[in-house]
Amino acid sequence: MRVLVADDEEDVLRFTKNFLEKKGFTVDTASNGKEAIELLELKDYGVVFLDENMPELTGLEVVEYMKKNGFNSKIVLVTGYTSIKEDLAKLVGVDEYLQKPIDLEKILSLANKYNLSFEKEKA
Repeated sequence: MRVLVADDEEDVLRFTKNFLEKKGFTVDTASNGKEAIELLELKDYGVVFLDENMPELTGLEVVEYMKKNGFNSKIVLVTGYTSIKEDLAKLVGVDEYLQKPIDLEKILSLANKYNLSFEKEKA
């Protein structure tokens, strides 16, 4: 399954990409919301991890774009803000949310979870 990770912190992108690739995922990265949308237009992703606070376009703006344009990827919003609650995340249309600092095992768990549903949809 192809995964997109969008975050403006280069270390987060590098560590997450390396970790998920070692676990068998194909990973693309974007350092801002505009790049994320450009990649979404080119490739199909089973799951998209979006940092809420990015330059150019925020994670929430990317979610809005994805919803308006019919993308079927599962969306995980990653935020450093403790005020983002699960109900709000669901309201804006994301499937899950994670708080920073990023826990790679939680990211792997969600990638595996959505990989199973992605494989069922493709069958």
